[in-house]
Amino acid sequence: LFHRVDPQHVEIAPTQEDQSFNDRVWPYCVKQSALKANYSAEEDGADTGLTDFVAWSLDSNRLLVQLRGGDRHKTLHACYVYFNTRTRTFEMTDYLRKLNKTKSSGLACAEPTDPIPSEADLKTRLDTLDRQLNKKYADVIAQSEKDRVSLVREAQRNWIKHRDEGARFYVSLFPEAEKERRRLQLLGDVTAARIEVPPEQWEL
Repeated sequence: LFHRVDPQHVEIAPTQEDQSFNDRVWPYCVKQSALKANYSAEEDGADTGLTDFVAWSLDSNRLLVQLRGGDRHKTLHACYVYFNTRTRTFEMTDYLRKLNKTKSSGLACAEPTDPIPSEADLKTRLDTLDRQLNKKYADVIAQSEKDRVSLVREAQRNWIKHRDEGARFYVSLFPEAEKERRRLQLLGDVTAARIEVPPEQWEL
């Protein structure tokens, strides 16, 4: 994807330019009208500009990135964008454009560029991930201080709510014949990401 030169700079293959990821992604999102200003460059009175790597697509061809910025004492603005590892370019799909225009708190996924697997394979994948998630959840509860257990449980209930909200939004953009496979794909993707969350961050 890219070579990390130091904490502030990366080289995005195949170029040799020494330019930070932020220097590339924020102007792209402004150009796509996903953001009004380059908040990472403190435009429009911004004092906050955050770049988060959210998730990989099932085929690893896309990295979902979220940008958040603005005046933290007033309003923070956010948008999603892809980095395509095959074309080595940023992308804004119809799904992301519509997602960026909503106020939804649903979880987002990275759309694969390759054909997605069969419904049976996606169901098997999700079942396996659900078992892993249940084990991880039990481990996190067991390791939590007694006064934090209720916070972890509430956070997990909220995660399930946001997961289901994200799935409803995602599948609404696809033809009827694709909806179930897309639902299983998103549920598997966000479940896999949840499993990787460090135990100390589960109550957030």
